[in-house]
Amino acid sequence: MAETMMADRDCSIRTEPFINDGTRPMPPELRGSVLLLGNFDGLHLGHRALVAEAFRLAARSLRPMAVLQCDPHPRAYFRGEGGFLISCASVQRRLLTEAGIDLIYTPSFDAAFAAQSAESFITRHLVTELGVSAVVVGSDFRFGHHRLGDVALLERMGRSLGFATHVIGECRDAGMRISSSRVRTAVEMGDMAEAKRLLGRPFEAAILRGPTGWCFDPMQILPPDGTFRVEARGAAGGYPGQRILALKGRSLMASLPAGTLSLCWNTGPTGTLETTN
Repeated sequence: MAETMMADRDCSIRTEPFINDGTRPMPPELRGSVLLLGNFDGLHLGHRALVAEAFRLAARSLRPMAVLQCDPHPRAYFRGEGGFLISCASVQRRLLTEAGIDLIYTPSFDAAFAAQSAESFITRHLVTELGVSAVVVGSDFRFGHHRLGDVALLERMGRSLGFATHVIGECRDAGMRISSSRVRTAVEMGDMAEAKRLLGRPFEAAILRGPTGWCFDPMQILPPDGTFRVEARGAAGGYPGQRILALKGRSLMASLPAGTLSLCWNTGPTGTLETTN
């Protein structure tokens, strides 16, 4: 829905989102944004409901649309985990660009950030750094030290500090909430059709050309071992055609076109890998 609304909104200020980590001044034209709060990993259909509402508000008020994306992900900071992100940096950034985001606010998630109270998060980041006009959140959004901040606090402080809070209820599918956890479970089980349905697009993993061959970002979640038909995506966004990918652990074998930036899965494994002693 957000994509179809883009034609009605003047995004001529910039063609790609401005990225600011809070260590440099915010351009005046990007203050007063409509801010999306949440992790938005993978930008699945539940996330897109929030994006659509933020887009509507931004278009109506002629405000920029922004999203907060902490770096590193809180799960990586607190648990030291890897291999769980649905969309790593390059794919996530492209998805946000396609959704019409004008500003990606990327404060460092460090000890100081984790220790700040919910009230401090609001006054420092939402008001002082961004000067938001509105925030759009899911009904279960929690934030601040020990996750003590909630939607009620946002609404209460927003009334006194001059920003509106718009709360979007759960998006459900087959009686269950659409969530990043459901997408991750589908990917880990190799059910790429289910992942595609929940994402509203094929599951896509960024890929890099390293000194020893193609490799995935260490934070990228991957399907189980097997052979897959995938599509290679380049800088221009085109799909040069299907390729066969053999995946074992985090190692892959595939003949990919030069300039490949990501791989897209439309279906599950076509077979399992044979192992040798």
